[in-house]
Amino acid sequence: MRRRVIAHRGHKTGAPEQTMAAYRMAVELGAEIIEADVQLSRDGVAVMMHDRTLERTTSGRGPVSALDWAEIAMLDAGSWFDAKFAGERVPRLDDLFDLAGEASIGLCLEAKGDTHAGNLAVARRIGMEIARRGRLEVDLLASFDHEALRIVAGDIPGLRTAPDRLPERGVSTAEGLLAQARRTGATVIQHHFADLRPNVAAEVQAAGVEIWAWPPVTEEQVAQAIASGAMGIMGDDVRNIATALGR
Repeated sequence: MRRRVIAHRGHKTGAPEQTMAAYRMAVELGAEIIEADVQLSRDGVAVMMHDRTLERTTSGRGPVSALDWAEIAMLDAGSWFDAKFAGERVPRLDDLFDLAGEASIGLCLEAKGDTHAGNLAVARRIGMEIARRGRLEVDLLASFDHEALRIVAGDIPGLRTAPDRLPERGVSTAEGLLAQARRTGATVIQHHFADLRPNVAAEVQAAGVEIWAWPPVTEEQVAQAIASGAMGIMGDDVRNIATALGR
């Protein structure tokens, strides 16, 4: 199978993460899939944010869930990264879906919530949107909350999931990874590149579950992720991944 070039929160070494600038740059550099994090605003709008609070990547303060979309839409999400991105806004999930359709790329959308109930609510919103837009064969739903993935995948026939491996770091076994993937019916599991051993990756992928190694940044880290044998290379610098894979 062709190895996948996956942008982790967009091309986040070249533009502020989780913004349309980072997503567009990722597409321009050759990303075939964009991984991105989704939360709900206080009034239920799906927005693209990784952190549960606004301070690190916007001009706002407090939890994402404490503000309505109209308030989030006014925040500066670019100046923290570089002055030339001043005025970049927090996108909605709708905006990313529009880009994905225009660019003919896939999405791996990670549900972020404060609790299991929150994870479940976000996961259900993502899954419903993937289905409503006819993208069940293109996009995937991700989360560290495997139970939320299991429930939503059971409710939406055809929904594909890509659970984040638990625990997030440390040595893994093929048996353990396959058990986690099978719990949600997943054919993809995400794994930190630094802890992934080639023999484990080979055994898991031979059983029909792709491993996506995340999030290498440097050329050396990308080379390590590729050497692991993972079918998906999900990193912060799309240029380094595309170059290393000869794209």
